Amino acid sequence: MLYAKPLIPVLIVLMLVHVGALRAVKAAVPERWVAWSRLGYGLAKLCLLLLPLEWLVQIFLHAEPAVVTGKSIWLAAMAQTAQIYLSISGMADVVLALQWLRGRACMEACDAPYRQGSFIGVWQHLHRGLSTAKGPATSSCLPVMVLVGGVALLWHGSVRAVSVWFLIHFVLIWLESKRGKSLFAPLPMPLRVIFTMLLFILTQVLLLVPDLSMALQSWQQMFHETPPKVYALMLDKRLTSGWLQIILSLSLLVSIGLPRLPLVLTQPIKTWRLFGLLLIPVSALLLLRDSTTAPAFIRQAAQVPMTWLFDEGNAQVHLGYESWFFPMSELNRLTLRRPVEGATPTLEKLAAELKAQNVPMLVVAAPAKIALYPDQFLRAEYPAPVQPPGHSSRLERLKAAGIEVLDPAQALWDRLIREQAFYQNDSHWTPDTMKEVVTMAAKLIRQKWPGLHQAETPLIKASILERQDRGDLLSRLLPQGDTAYGQETAQLVSIRGLESDPKSPVLILGSDLLTVFDDPAASFGNAEGEPQHAGFATQLASLMGRPLEVMTTAPTALTLTNELKTKALTKKLVIIVIGANEL
Repeated sequence: MLYAKPLIPVLIVLMLVHVGALRAVKAAVPERWVAWSRLGYGLAKLCLLLLPLEWLVQIFLHAEPAVVTGKSIWLAAMAQTAQIYLSISGMADVVLALQWLRGRACMEACDAPYRQGSFIGVWQHLHRGLSTAKGPATSSCLPVMVLVGGVALLWHGSVRAVSVWFLIHFVLIWLESKRGKSLFAPLPMPLRVIFTMLLFILTQVLLLVPDLSMALQSWQQMFHETPPKVYALMLDKRLTSGWLQIILSLSLLVSIGLPRLPLVLTQPIKTWRLFGLLLIPVSALLLLRDSTTAPAFIRQAAQVPMTWLFDEGNAQVHLGYESWFFPMSELNRLTLRRPVEGATPTLEKLAAELKAQNVPMLVVAAPAKIALYPDQFLRAEYPAPVQPPGHSSRLERLKAAGIEVLDPAQALWDRLIREQAFYQNDSHWTPDTMKEVVTMAAKLIRQKWPGLHQAETPLIKASILERQDRGDLLSRLLPQGDTAYGQETAQLVSIRGLESDPKSPVLILGSDLLTVFDDPAASFGNAEGEPQHAGFATQLASLMGRPLEVMTTAPTALTLTNELKTKALTKKLVIIVIGANEL
């Protein structure tokens, strides 16, 4: 859920600037428990508000350009605006609280900048330690603008876009200094604040795009919305989840609407100080929610309230409607740019080498869970499976390379009316769905390469295995489980006598699509640690009447190794079972 890595250098720079710009004042040092309360509010700004907003901004930054909408641009720009305030004021609260605990009284660094109603006011109050009311307004605001521009460049921006952003704000400050008042005077103060912040938010687009031309295109989208397509609607759905909208609303309220924190903490009522103390453990707890190294009970304690109160998943798992769990990687595949190229070029290259030796290849492109259950993520009417962008063109590329392609998505979609295809709590298909695809593959092989089927099946031993599992997705979300979600059940057909055989003329490759229901460590495995002989390869071998040679390899690691080429070139058929998302 949290993208902490991009924030680390930003917060380090801000901490050093705050420490270097501290100004001692002659005033009484607050009580220690008030200092601890101030520390809690600072950590809450950084951990509870800033980090989730970073998740929202990162989704926008990595989105496919074709799926970006005006709505998503507005949300990202508002999030960036709130982040500027939260990062500076949150770190200022932390540094100031630590100084109070050392017995030193210091001047407030950040003083309600977004409530000033003018651009000069925004920049002079954003970091009072770097600005001064003496001298020309442009020179007093310049150090803070340089700080924010440099941090933005380090954070999300590019040199060209940040340069234009800096120039725009410099001109706005110059115009206000020449006018001697806010650009929006003589409007009432509330309206001045609204229009100043609206223009401020619009300029934040420049901190999220690479250049001015992209910013102009984004501004046009913000005010001239076009009907979005399904992938764009899915991106908007991700950015407008209940939790993110609560965080964005709270962030804007904290940035603009709430009273100044020093004023709140000096009130006779002690509730706000007690609340600040409570925020320290809460901030630390939610900071560790997505940590893979934190103990399971800590991740469980942090995730349970998020799941029950907000229906929120984490960085690995999305919690959809009606308690349907989806791998976050599947949502990324539908809405975000791919960080690396898929397996299609590698398959084309392998097919070319095999074709030279007259070895055919069959690719089974298994649909992702969300492709068959998109309505559990985004409510709508879907006439067909929702495959990743460009899926059809990639299948055509494979066919053009001489590869036989089996795409079972539509058949499984039509089958949904009578039978469930995937588990709710797990990322894998059901055994019956797997056998349906196996049957399709065996039928295609019989049509294309009839000589590979054997009329007489080797001596085998079949048995029924009953398995229960709470699901790999539920385990990633709630490591210690939750009885409210129950157990998933699987009835497996274990077949012995058709184990992987290096002498087989058929080689089958795949990853978890092959190992599920076979690998004892995978979903629906067993405690004995022994293979279950109930997976895809075994079921296909039983229909073909002969053993197959099985190689397990991750789709992202599917490369033309010497071992793979040596094996493949001695076969009469190479079968690759791969997820459609990996092509």
